Amino acid sequence: MLPKSKLWYVVAVGVILTALATGCSRDPAVRKQKYFAQGARDFDRGKYPEAVISFGRALQVDPRFAEAHHKIAECYLRQGSWALAYQELLRTVELQSDNWQAQMDLGQLFLAGGKGQEAKDRALLVLHSNPTNTDAKVLLSKADALLGNSKDALQEAKDAAAMAPDRSAVFINLAVIEERAGAVQDAETHLKQAQSLDAASVTPLLDLGTLYEHEQRWTDAERQFQAAIASAPKNPAPRIALAGLYLKQKQDALAEKVFLDARQQMRDVPAGYRLLGEYYLSRGDAPKALAEFGGLSAEHLDDLQVRKTYIQLLIQNLRLDEAAQLNDEILRKAPRDAEAMILRGQIQIHQKQIEQAIITLQQAVKYAPENATGRYQLGVAFQEKGNTSEAESQWHEAVRLNPNFEDAWRALGSGAVRRGDWPALEPIANQLRKIAPRAPYGYLFHATARFNQGDSATAEADINRLIEILPQSALGYVKLGQLRMQQKRLNEAEALYLKALDREPGFLEAVQGLAELDFRRNDPANAVKLIQAQIEHGPEIPALYFLLGQAQFRNNQPVEAERALMRAFDIDKQNANILVLLAEIQSSRGETDKAIASYQHALELAPGSTQLYVALGSLFEHQGDWRQAENLYQKALSIQPEDSLAANNLAYLLLEHDGNVNVALSLAQTARRGLPNMPNSADTLAWAYYHNGAFSLAAPLLEDAVKKSPANSAYRYHLGLTYQKLNDANRARIELEKAINLSPNSLIADEARRALGQVAGT
Repeated sequence: MLPKSKLWYVVAVGVILTALATGCSRDPAVRKQKYFAQGARDFDRGKYPEAVISFGRALQVDPRFAEAHHKIAECYLRQGSWALAYQELLRTVELQSDNWQAQMDLGQLFLAGGKGQEAKDRALLVLHSNPTNTDAKVLLSKADALLGNSKDALQEAKDAAAMAPDRSAVFINLAVIEERAGAVQDAETHLKQAQSLDAASVTPLLDLGTLYEHEQRWTDAERQFQAAIASAPKNPAPRIALAGLYLKQKQDALAEKVFLDARQQMRDVPAGYRLLGEYYLSRGDAPKALAEFGGLSAEHLDDLQVRKTYIQLLIQNLRLDEAAQLNDEILRKAPRDAEAMILRGQIQIHQKQIEQAIITLQQAVKYAPENATGRYQLGVAFQEKGNTSEAESQWHEAVRLNPNFEDAWRALGSGAVRRGDWPALEPIANQLRKIAPRAPYGYLFHATARFNQGDSATAEADINRLIEILPQSALGYVKLGQLRMQQKRLNEAEALYLKALDREPGFLEAVQGLAELDFRRNDPANAVKLIQAQIEHGPEIPALYFLLGQAQFRNNQPVEAERALMRAFDIDKQNANILVLLAEIQSSRGETDKAIASYQHALELAPGSTQLYVALGSLFEHQGDWRQAENLYQKALSIQPEDSLAANNLAYLLLEHDGNVNVALSLAQTARRGLPNMPNSADTLAWAYYHNGAFSLAAPLLEDAVKKSPANSAYRYHLGLTYQKLNDANRARIELEKAINLSPNSLIADEARRALGQVAGT
């Protein structure tokens, strides 16, 4: 045993050493370097999410640690999270303006985003401090090329090559710019020089092959791409280039074989064995894509990207139970996997579990706020609920995060069409035509926007372009037929609809167009026969029965129309639109209770539809049950606070039944903003001003309403009362008398007579 004095010494030394260790661990400089070092180790191993966490801990210690911001940016760059990388790079150069690599990274991001001037500014900033920086000179040449400064770009590329004659990359850059300038032979020479400087790199081989491809030197291009595959058999890029070459020559079978070979020869490379399935997806071959990713999912159990793609395909094919089972397996292991949560949200949308979908997708975008797909799907869920403004907000965020997100632009375009907002629709159409020049929606939206702004010539050019792109599709001919209908060139419209049916028998819009022609020619019976013939000669399609119901209703055959709609609903029991039309028919026949039941059933299918709440409220209001109507309008506004019709109707009920006039005024103003051209909204807002004593504000609104709807006795009555309050007895008398004459046996006429008596002093 140690003597007591010796034991005390050992204990004391231990205490001192512990204190020293604790002191070091509490030193902020030591702690941040410890976290930074851990992040650097993860970064070098390719563990970028883990590295971000460690660098983030270093920033918790020192938020102004510029090196940590830069390393986080590099992690995001390697993960393809450009928006997050951009923010971190901005913070880096704000803290450390002489971090030239960060400045260069920012310049490259600007270049990739098509912002040539911003990229050029970063390159010049670096070159001002370091004129011999070759990478900055290359960036400058690329930026000038993007800006169209071809002469400057070429000279800067030559300068970069002179600065670093032993670097392959500078000659590749020079060759690209030379090819754009038409100096093909010089470009070929410099690509061969780049190849000689870096024989192990496939980049010169690929670029030389691409040059030959542009020159239609197919054999030379094929030779280069084959050489690149031999040089880097595990690199998918040469195989993609070779398949693209074959596709350009219409040799689809050879292109498919390239990807089949990739699946066999690159079994251990995810980017390689996925190529065949991705090829099928790009070709729109859904059955082959589904089968391919199903096989890959079973073979590569740890490849979550393959598994998620397969789940997405299952969802698209409405195999929801299988999709949910596979997706739940992912979420059990990784509950915060944002992509899997987005897939779950999609499944819930298809299952009509809209509230659950919104919760799921909101959680997903909380974990991954930069995920554009999550934002888009959340918008879809809000749209299903009937919350259009929130849906469009999410879609705008989706296209901000991913400007090439076609589905999100299409959703925004459809919203603009619903609102009739043609100036807003046009830039959406332009963006779609830019990102998807062979897709129909950009041309359809642009044609719609231009026609509704009085430019039928441009609209027709857009539709002809659509026909040129899809000559075997019925769509373009139908749209041109609709244009001819609006131009009252009915015979031409008929010929176009028939052309559409030749290409796609039973095409619904063509049948609808021909039926509409019959109605315009005052031959509704023929319209009904036409649709019945389509039903008899094809499979039972609920949309055709729905169309038949519409035609029979217009042909004054409500019983037959109801029968057709019931058949449509038998086939498609999830279609609320069928029930809506059925309710309209029942209401027209005075069967209000039946109509109410149909609307209530429709609400069970579409509980987020504000239009259904408003329509049902209107029926109750017609029955005299204004309290139930009021509740329904309030329900609509709880879903969509800016719903114009609900706001208008609720405001009027409050004014008529001694409600809060201030609330009514606010609602009436909301209605008028959304319905600026409707006389009804003008009347409601004016009536709200009247009840608030603002008679001078009420008068011009009522004058506008009367001008647009001169036969409306209520508007005349309200205007007469307003003139009375403004002490204009003569004009008050005129309007009140007109109100009585328009509807002499109505309650409004009785009220107008009383008011007229007051004007006359009796």
